Amino acid sequence: MNTPSLETFDDLVRAHQAGLRAYVRALGAQDAWVDDLAQETFLVAYRRFGDFAAGADFGRWLRGIARHLVLNERRKSARRSRLLQESIAAVLAESGDTEQAEPVPAARLLQVMADCVGQLPARSRELLARRYAECTDASTLARALQLNAAAVRQTLVRSRAAVRRCIEGKLGEAWR
Repeated sequence: MNTPSLETFDDLVRAHQAGLRAYVRALGAQDAWVDDLAQETFLVAYRRFGDFAAGADFGRWLRGIARHLVLNERRKSARRSRLLQESIAAVLAESGDTEQAEPVPAARLLQVMADCVGQLPARSRELLARRYAECTDASTLARALQLNAAAVRQTLVRSRAAVRRCIEGKLGEAWR
């Protein structure tokens, strides 16, 4: 394997780091992940330097690695998004009876949930929407809204509990 010397690789990193970060950002990576994805790209490149064809465009090779890493992150993000939605359902259903005779139709549950979310204060609705619809983590939300991250998390916990109670109140035994 043709692993570059640290000095040679350091020169390549310096020459390509700004362009690589811009490329990763252009692929749609969140600001908070750009540096991590660029660093991961350079680690992969270092480990696989023996695969690099001498005389080829090193920047292009790096961008190919970065593109694969970003695509992998998108797939992981899509899975996390599905899991977050499932976890919301789990939180809402945690007090329900698993031997329910007639399940609540999904359309009815979604309508009731939307009504219940609509009854929350505007700040709580905004936090829930940004957290789950936009998949924004609590720390990022806190920075964007100039709030304390713990306060954002607590508001989300209370908001989810309020929505669960509201749904239970509207659907009664059918929910349980």
